[in-house]
Amino acid sequence: EIKLLFFMDEVAPYLPPHPRNPPAKDLIKLIFKQARKYGVACVLATQNVSDVDYKILAQANTTFIGRFTQPQDVEKVRHLLKESGGDQDLVAQLPTLGPGQFQMVAPDVDPAPVPIQCRWLYTDHGAPLNEDQVEDIISEEIRAWAKTRSSGNSKNRGTGAAHAASRGSAWNSKDVDEQWAIGSAEEIVENARIKAVGGMTAAAHGIVDDSAFEIRLMGGFAVLKDGRDPLYTMQAAANIASVVVLAWTMVALMIDWRDGGIDWWWLVISMGLSGVTGLVITLETLLSHDAELLHRLTRFARTFQVVLIGWLWGLLIWSTFGSLNLRGAEPLLEVVVVWVSTFTMIEIAHRFRLGRIRWNGGSALDKLKGMTAVLTEVEIREMKANSSQIMSGVRWGLHGITLVWLCMLLILYEGLIPIEDGEGWSRPTLWLASMYALMFGSETWLRMRGKMPA
Repeated sequence: EIKLLFFMDEVAPYLPPHPRNPPAKDLIKLIFKQARKYGVACVLATQNVSDVDYKILAQANTTFIGRFTQPQDVEKVRHLLKESGGDQDLVAQLPTLGPGQFQMVAPDVDPAPVPIQCRWLYTDHGAPLNEDQVEDIISEEIRAWAKTRSSGNSKNRGTGAAHAASRGSAWNSKDVDEQWAIGSAEEIVENARIKAVGGMTAAAHGIVDDSAFEIRLMGGFAVLKDGRDPLYTMQAAANIASVVVLAWTMVALMIDWRDGGIDWWWLVISMGLSGVTGLVITLETLLSHDAELLHRLTRFARTFQVVLIGWLWGLLIWSTFGSLNLRGAEPLLEVVVVWVSTFTMIEIAHRFRLGRIRWNGGSALDKLKGMTAVLTEVEIREMKANSSQIMSGVRWGLHGITLVWLCMLLILYEGLIPIEDGEGWSRPTLWLASMYALMFGSETWLRMRGKMPA
């Protein structure tokens, strides 16, 4: 399974033939030789095949060869095909190829070359980054780490690059402490792995960025310890309240079952859901160092939380309109249902906006807008709102609802809308108050600890 695609265009300056050995050459050779077993696919492109070490390119399983007319380039291609086991008679066709025409050589797939015609570009690739743009996106920590990898004897930089990368060593630097640099490098790599998982896992490590907000209604308790994102802190607080409600209602169901008020299988369902929730929380704590397993755990939690939400709603309806006695857990259960339902509506809004909700053979978004778009996973993540945008929207919505509700209370107080039973009107007040309490409490907690993002 391919987990990462490593692509380099115009690779000739970095992989020149022997005896030239720039610093990047050994590292690229190391990636090309060993990265495949870790799920990394490598794609190298060049227009000057004679300026590239063909022994490195010969390790590629698949090669796309375009038009070559210079004798030295054709001869290099012949050596390349000989090393990779391809059809050497192909070189006679290379001068006759037109623009966008390539011969795909993949002996493991087909012993004969496969002609390919590339399509025209659908999108503008844009210009490469200039020096100012590169400077803006490189942090000081990465600069310091890079200095430890590039300082020292220039004769040894190229030959020792692969060895240094494999053992994680650092060269001495005049202005950067070696031990600090090693620790900083390890921290950069670890943060990159956690950031790749994203969502609540990244938020639990204090990462605040513009990535898409993740709805996860299980676990994430570490956000309250090290998190700096207000919306993820709200979600973690809601998850803790959900665990308390699950435990409380399970005890209440045990008492009702003992008294003969409910069947035994209701208790089994409650214990099963509580057990799975506890297992997710435990695994999240034990696997905090493994980004890949955390990603898989997150995918499971996102699927299971649908069942959890349905169970909480069922308990609320049963206790409100039925005979279920939850032993005083009803108010907290109602508050938790409001919280998890709010986050669920945010998730539904995301899916509706991105066309993920299917309806009559197409997406609901297609039916409304009359258009169809093919989106990659990266584009979907970019289109999703981040936590700051969602928090701003939640605040705006709550302010509007609160204004309308206060106006209604004023009208009722003056007797303009007479009602006989005022108990039903207290429930929306409880819901709004609970949301304000959750938002205010989360932000206050972050401010008290000095971790509120600017």
